[in-house]
Order: sequence, then C-alpha cells, then structure tokens
Amino acid sequence: MKTQFTKDVSVERVTPPALLGYCKAIGLSEREERSEFAQEFDNAEKAKWRTALFVRYADRLLECSEKIFADERLFYTPLPLPLKVWAKSGRSYAPIRVRLTLGHILAWWQNYKCAQVESEGGELHYIYAFDITTGKFGFPTKPYRVGYIGDDGQGYHTEVSTPIPELGYSLYEVSSQYGSSELYFELEDAIEHLFGEKVYQRL
Repeated sequence: MKTQFTKDVSVERVTPPALLGYCKAIGLSEREERSEFAQEFDNAEKAKWRTALFVRYADRLLECSEKIFADERLFYTPLPLPLKVWAKSGRSYAPIRVRLTLGHILAWWQNYKCAQVESEGGELHYIYAFDITTGKFGFPTKPYRVGYIGDDGQGYHTEVSTPIPELGYSLYEVSSQYGSSELYFELEDAIEHLFGEKVYQRL
C-alpha cells in the first residue's frame, strides 16, 4: 500500500485484564537465522524479512510507543509475525484471523506478563512468534515453543510452560480492544518515519 500522509490521529490506550504470568522457558534456546533479503514479489519471503526487521528494531520501537500510539498510521502498521490469535468459548479455544499490528504487539508486551519469556536466570524477553505443532484436530500440541527477542537483538526459540492457545487468547484480548484503519505504514516506512533510517530500496 502506498504511504499516505495525513494529519496525525492518536489511538487511545486500553489496558486489558492480564491474567497469566510470565512464560517459563524450558530447556535450551536456539538462535534463529536472520533473513537479510527478500524478493519484492515473494510475499512469504517478504514476511520473513519483515519479521527479522521487526526483531532487529523491537527495542527501539518499544521506546517509541508513545509516538506510535499518537499516530494511527504507525499504530496500525501490519506485522506479518508468526503469531496466531485464539478466541475462547467456555473452555475451548479456536484460531481466528486477525491482522496484527505494531500497536497490538506493543500493547501486548506492555500489559501482559505472558508476552515475555522468563529464563532460568530470571531474565525477561519479549515473544514475537509461536512455533506451532498441531495434532489430529489442528490443535497445538506439546512441546509449546515460542520465538523471543534476545538481549543481542536476535531471535531465539525455546520451549515454554504456557499453552499456545492461552497466549493467543491474550493477543485476542488486546487486538479486540482496537478498531482498524485504512491509513497505515509498511514496517520499513514506519522505521524510516520514526528514525530517519532507510532499511530498504525498492527497485
């Protein structure tokens, strides 16, 4: 989508009820290979590249959360992260399609302990991916694994104690508090707008 420049419109912060504790890491963490390039017309490759870009800039984007909430074009920047949103009905969960945005992820990180992995040493790291293995009926099965952002700005994967549907439901609680907008940046444009850094070249 072509970037549209209009008067800034802020997004009101909503504080949802956070019921889950931190995700406890189980076992060793594995570092993810970073995707440095993407073909312009390969959507899967581009999504992987944008995920790596988000991981690289995550700490700086979090520091800019007030600016992001103050501009709906930034808040509604779509993020093609490998995350799934789960709705809950009684005791059962069902995956639903939601376009997660930069604002959703920042609100999730800032309001939900379960959006962070706690290592054996007590360090906390933000989750950016669910590694989902499905069973016979398409429901996530153990071991539950997530991707998190390390202190070095790299992506890591580890097993956690919290079931993926419960994590996905917390994302649902966040995303359902906000509407949508037809005005938004692509991630690379949002980074350029915030930091003045050009991270790509369109050929």
